[in-house]
Amino acid sequence: MSSSPVVRVVTAACAGVAVAVALLAVFAGMGVALVVLLGIVALVTCVPVWFAPVLLARRRGVADVRPIAVCTLLAGWSLIGWVAALIWAGAARAEAGPRAVGT
Repeated sequence: MSSSPVVRVVTAACAGVAVAVALLAVFAGMGVALVVLLGIVALVTCVPVWFAPVLLARRRGVADVRPIAVCTLLAGWSLIGWVAALIWAGAARAEAGPRAVGT
Protein backbone atom coordinates (compact mmCIF):
# COMPACT_ATOMS: atom_id res chain seq x y z
CA MET A 1 0.00 0.00 0.00
CA SER A 2 1.49 3.33 -1.06
CA SER A 3 1.15 6.37 1.17
CA SER A 4 0.69 9.89 -0.09
CA PRO A 5 3.58 12.38 -0.04
CA VAL A 6 1.84 14.37 2.69
CA VAL A 7 1.66 11.30 4.94
CA ARG A 8 5.34 10.59 4.34
CA VAL A 9 6.29 14.18 5.15
CA VAL A 10 4.19 14.22 8.32
CA THR A 11 5.75 10.91 9.39
CA ALA A 12 9.25 12.28 8.77
CA ALA A 13 8.39 15.46 10.69
CA CYS A 14 7.10 13.42 13.61
CA ALA A 15 10.27 11.33 13.66
CA GLY A 16 12.40 14.48 13.53
CA VAL A 17 10.56 16.07 16.44
CA ALA A 18 10.85 12.87 18.48
CA VAL A 19 14.60 12.62 17.84
CA ALA A 20 15.15 16.29 18.69
CA VAL A 21 13.21 16.01 21.96
CA ALA A 22 15.05 12.81 22.87
CA LEU A 23 18.46 14.39 22.23
CA LEU A 24 17.61 17.49 24.23
CA ALA A 25 16.31 15.42 27.11
CA VAL A 26 19.35 13.14 27.15
CA PHE A 27 21.73 16.08 27.16
CA ALA A 28 19.72 17.69 29.93
CA GLY A 29 19.95 14.50 32.04
CA MET A 30 16.24 13.68 32.12
CA GLY A 31 14.89 10.19 32.64
CA VAL A 32 13.70 7.95 29.82
CA ALA A 33 10.04 8.13 30.90
CA LEU A 34 10.11 11.91 30.73
CA VAL A 35 11.76 11.80 27.32
CA VAL A 36 9.01 9.54 25.99
CA LEU A 37 6.30 11.71 27.53
CA LEU A 38 7.78 14.91 26.04
CA GLY A 39 8.11 13.26 22.64
CA ILE A 40 4.48 12.11 22.65
CA VAL A 41 3.24 15.55 23.73
CA ALA A 42 5.32 17.23 21.03
CA LEU A 43 4.03 14.90 18.31
CA VAL A 44 0.40 15.13 19.35
CA THR A 45 0.36 18.92 19.59
CA CYS A 46 2.93 20.36 17.21
CA VAL A 47 2.29 18.42 14.01
CA PRO A 48 -1.50 18.98 13.85
CA VAL A 49 -1.05 22.67 14.63
CA TRP A 50 1.64 22.99 11.96
CA PHE A 51 -0.63 21.38 9.35
CA ALA A 52 -3.80 23.22 10.44
CA PRO A 53 -3.98 25.19 7.15
CA VAL A 54 -3.93 21.95 5.15
CA LEU A 55 -6.57 20.38 7.38
CA LEU A 56 -8.75 23.47 7.06
CA ALA A 57 -8.39 23.52 3.27
CA ARG A 58 -9.31 19.82 3.01
CA ARG A 59 -12.25 20.28 5.37
CA ARG A 60 -13.58 23.19 3.30
CA GLY A 61 -13.07 21.31 0.02
CA VAL A 62 -10.66 23.88 -1.43
CA ALA A 63 -9.49 23.06 -4.95
CA ASP A 64 -5.84 24.00 -4.39
CA VAL A 65 -4.97 21.93 -1.31
CA ARG A 66 -1.57 20.85 -2.67
CA PRO A 67 -0.15 24.38 -3.05
CA ILE A 68 -1.39 25.19 0.44
CA ALA A 69 0.31 22.04 1.72
CA VAL A 70 3.57 23.00 0.00
CA CYS A 71 3.38 26.52 1.45
CA THR A 72 2.73 25.08 4.91
CA LEU A 73 5.53 22.57 4.56
CA LEU A 74 8.15 25.00 3.27
CA ALA A 75 7.22 28.22 5.07
CA GLY A 76 5.00 26.95 7.89
CA TRP A 77 7.90 26.91 10.34
CA SER A 78 7.88 30.69 10.29
CA LEU A 79 4.90 32.43 11.80
CA ILE A 80 4.43 34.58 8.70
CA GLY A 81 4.36 31.59 6.33
CA TRP A 82 1.99 29.66 8.59
CA VAL A 83 -0.42 32.61 8.91
CA ALA A 84 -0.27 33.16 5.12
CA ALA A 85 -1.15 29.51 4.49
CA LEU A 86 -3.96 29.68 7.05
CA ILE A 87 -5.42 32.80 5.43
CA TRP A 88 -5.08 31.19 1.99
CA ALA A 89 -6.90 28.07 3.20
CA GLY A 90 -9.69 30.15 4.74
CA ALA A 91 -10.10 32.56 1.84
CA ALA A 92 -9.78 30.13 -1.09
CA ARG A 93 -12.87 29.12 -2.97
CA ALA A 94 -14.30 25.73 -2.17
CA GLU A 95 -14.93 23.25 -4.98
CA ALA A 96 -18.47 23.04 -6.30
CA GLY A 97 -20.62 20.21 -5.00
CA PRO A 98 -20.33 18.00 -1.95
CA ARG A 99 -17.07 16.29 -1.19
CA ALA A 100 -16.61 12.99 0.58
CA VAL A 101 -14.51 13.07 3.72
CA GLY A 102 -11.03 11.63 3.20
CA THR A 103 -10.80 12.13 -0.55
